[in-house]
Amino acid sequence: MNLCIDIGNTFIKIAVIDRNEILHKDVVKKIYVSQLNLLRKKFGFENVIIGASGKVPSSLIRHLEKNYHLLLLDADTPLPIKILYKTPKTLGRDRIAAVIGANVLFPNSFNCVIDIGTCITFDVISENGDYLGGNISPGVELRLKSMNDYTERLPLVKRGGLDKMLGETTEEALQNGATLGTLLEIESFIERIKKELIEINIILTGGDANFFANKINSKIFVKPNLVLLGLNEIMNFNA
Repeated sequence: MNLCIDIGNTFIKIAVIDRNEILHKDVVKKIYVSQLNLLRKKFGFENVIIGASGKVPSSLIRHLEKNYHLLLLDADTPLPIKILYKTPKTLGRDRIAAVIGANVLFPNSFNCVIDIGTCITFDVISENGDYLGGNISPGVELRLKSMNDYTERLPLVKRGGLDKMLGETTEEALQNGATLGTLLEIESFIERIKKELIEINIILTGGDANFFANKINSKIFVKPNLVLLGLNEIMNFNA
């Protein structure tokens, strides 16, 4: 039984996992030691793994090192897959965990993980467990914020769009550009990767996965806990 912590740019996901079954999950803005102590009292885990794209508080690391068997996922952590990325030390820990999670759910298959959050990542793992590479682009909120930050007159608007192809106001045009543009980017990538790898699973994860899931014109799987399952597999591999 493992405690898996995924520290993202916006939210932190905490899960207690036994084998590949998630027994408990929280999504929070901040981790409190008292919260971890209550979970430990209830589930009795000793192993903790952290995968972070955001900052890990040093006080949290000290507490976990003192009281648990802690594995902080980094570029030197042994993995159950082979990384073919040319700059493995710059490869996001969440991207690694996500493709490993996909490999757990769909073994011996080509898998493409599309993680839709602050940024959108596209990552592919082969049927032999080789990480082949991927792409990174801005997510919806980042697109909206960037258009406001880097122009003089474009306002910061809330997300929207997808109701119609053309915006009839500047607000609608910005919403369509960010949201519809993201959808079309994802659909185009899926279409192209399927031309190269016909037998490939497309798996959506991340905070905006459910928002886009029923709008994508392609067969997909939605697995919101993919990174957590991948962290659990890495912890077991290093046990």
